[in-house]
Amino acid sequence: MVLNLINFIEVAIVWILILPDLIFAVHHPASEAKKTSPASITEQFGRYASMILMILPLGIWEFGFSGSAETSAYFIINGILLAAYIILYVFFFKKQNLILALSLAVIRIFIFLSCGILLNHIFLIIFALIFAIGHISVTYKTYGKA
Repeated sequence: MVLNLINFIEVAIVWILILPDLIFAVHHPASEAKKTSPASITEQFGRYASMILMILPLGIWEFGFSGSAETSAYFIINGILLAAYIILYVFFFKKQNLILALSLAVIRIFIFLSCGILLNHIFLIIFALIFAIGHISVTYKTYGKA
């Protein structure tokens, strides 16, 4: 396994995704769905596996791109998605609703998927899809009634 600059960029992406969640969880501890439901277990399994695979090139020798177009797409897509994620989270802190919650969920899923696709990391793609199933289900159960 070879670690390179992409690993450190991926660490930054994961931290940008985690920090708003941590801050929100401190201020809204009762807003999470039951942690033992099948959807929640699927979500957590997919989330942590995706975050680990974002940082460590497990199953591949090293992270890398086929060409400059993929490199540019990686930075542009992740930059736009992360900026949108942070902006939406600002609104979500003020008022939680299903539309904002699902938007945040979809952005996070797209970040994991786009990284997996652009880095040719099949395991990250698989676990991002597992995360998508659980995360959308939990998000809908948590905020669909509000």
